[in-house]
Amino acid sequence: MHIIFKEYSRVVWKKKWYFLLCLLGLSSATALDFYIPVIYQNIANGLAGEYSDASQAMLLDNLMLIAMLYGGVWLSWRVLEIGIIPLDGGGVNLLEKRCFDVLKKQKYTFFEDNFSGSLIKQASRFSRSFEIIMDWGLFQLFQNALAIMLAFVIFYQQQPEFALYFLAWVAVYLTWIIGFSLWKLKFDKAVANADSTVGGVYSDAISNIFTVKSFVLEKIEQQRVNKASDRVYRRKKIAWILMFISFSIQGLMVFAIELLLLYMMIVKWRSGTFQIGEFVLFQSIMLMLIQRLWEFGRNFRNFFTALADASEMTDVFKNGDLDVDSPMAQSLNITQGKISFNNIHFHYANQRPLFTDFSLHIKAGEKVALVGESGSGKTSLTKLLFRFIEQQQGSILFDGLDSRDFTLTSLRSQITLIPQQPELFHRSVRDNITLGADISESKLCAIAAQAESLEFIQQLPQQFDTLVGERGVKLSGGEKQRVAIARALLENSPIVVLDEATSALDSLTEQKIQVAIFELLKDKTALVIAHRLSTILRMDRIIVLDKGRILEQGTHQQLLAREGKYYAMWQHQKGGFIGDSQSSMAYRR
Repeated sequence: MHIIFKEYSRVVWKKKWYFLLCLLGLSSATALDFYIPVIYQNIANGLAGEYSDASQAMLLDNLMLIAMLYGGVWLSWRVLEIGIIPLDGGGVNLLEKRCFDVLKKQKYTFFEDNFSGSLIKQASRFSRSFEIIMDWGLFQLFQNALAIMLAFVIFYQQQPEFALYFLAWVAVYLTWIIGFSLWKLKFDKAVANADSTVGGVYSDAISNIFTVKSFVLEKIEQQRVNKASDRVYRRKKIAWILMFISFSIQGLMVFAIELLLLYMMIVKWRSGTFQIGEFVLFQSIMLMLIQRLWEFGRNFRNFFTALADASEMTDVFKNGDLDVDSPMAQSLNITQGKISFNNIHFHYANQRPLFTDFSLHIKAGEKVALVGESGSGKTSLTKLLFRFIEQQQGSILFDGLDSRDFTLTSLRSQITLIPQQPELFHRSVRDNITLGADISESKLCAIAAQAESLEFIQQLPQQFDTLVGERGVKLSGGEKQRVAIARALLENSPIVVLDEATSALDSLTEQKIQVAIFELLKDKTALVIAHRLSTILRMDRIIVLDKGRILEQGTHQQLLAREGKYYAMWQHQKGGFIGDSQSSMAYRR
């Protein structure tokens, strides 16, 4: 909760003048509201007496005063409304930005371990809960505290004994509401956690809908959603039952104080020390207070539910392992493209070491391929290169500069990645190629043509302005990959990483696109992860990895002559398992 109130307080401070305007309007409206029954008291006493011109003048004067008070109440609420929109709406706006800022600073591995749907839901709840909590603080906590204080003062001026009984009852009533709600908070948190799980299950199934439908998993996924939803319902039933128990006890307390005060009024009336106007005054204020305190009890549940909803995001706020620059980091330039892995030690959490004293030196402009079985460390090396993960020991140098001396922005902007499964935004083709860069239409077309993508783009309904769908679902695998290659051509970084960049292309398109790829790699350092060996024949050096160590390295011909691991892999693919005819043609070239 410390983080919730810290972040919310920061927002209130930024919106302090609007907050003070809300307090001013609310204070004025509440004070005038509670003064009106005092005027009613005078009117009731006047109506209870005999008619006279003086009595009529007094009644009309009080009527005019009530009209002025109503006008003041109306103006006070308008003042509050001027402040509440920028306070509540502006506060949610600031927190939405803040949540995204916190999320984007998380390391890449954080997103591998968490459902995107759950994270989105947590961030939304954290920002939206601000409005609920702020409204509760203003209209329930502050306004009711002010109302109780005003009522006590008015009661004490009229009947001190009534005021003391009333104050004791308020203390008991609030103690019950606050104590019970605090005890019930753990049940509200359980509901919020289970609800986030439902969001995660939904997101997991919908984001993989192709797999769900192609493997006929609808029934299984429906069962997973049903199970998660039933779990939420069971927890909600407990929370609701507890809420209704609280309401029933609050009702008994309200009946008790009302009956007690009525009995005391009758006793005072019998002794001749109680006027009809005092009855009107006490009943008017009591009805107002009972309604307010009843709403306070009802809304206390909303307050704690909002706290429970917001608390899930606090774990993200508390995470100190962030993807941020070191204090000494600078915006450095990679001019040549030389890469050195020096004595790298790395292991994933709770796993055996992947790299132990690993070293690899890549010359500026050298084209190096990484091959090996799954788990050999190919992808992990590229993650280390981008600093998506950090080595426990050793260093990675670019042109002799330690990667940790670079700001993350300057480092990653100088390395281009073309992944095996390119991720596209649910935006236009143009936006997915330019990534916000402002370039001319002619240059965009030239880049698309170089990536062999212009032809298919021109056949789309809105050409470059066609939306590609979530993660690019409206494009084929090969089309998405060609968009990613166009993006890389435009970025023009000194270092290029390709993760089987042509695997989704047909043979004819692959032959064309490889020309574009080698044009892209000209005068650049390239690190190529390859599964299909025919794609790396023109590499300067091929590194064969096995369980995080270099087993063999050399050119294609050198490794074949050695007849080791690479030779066996080549024979396996050349034998017809993967791309027999294409591999043979490429080998003859």
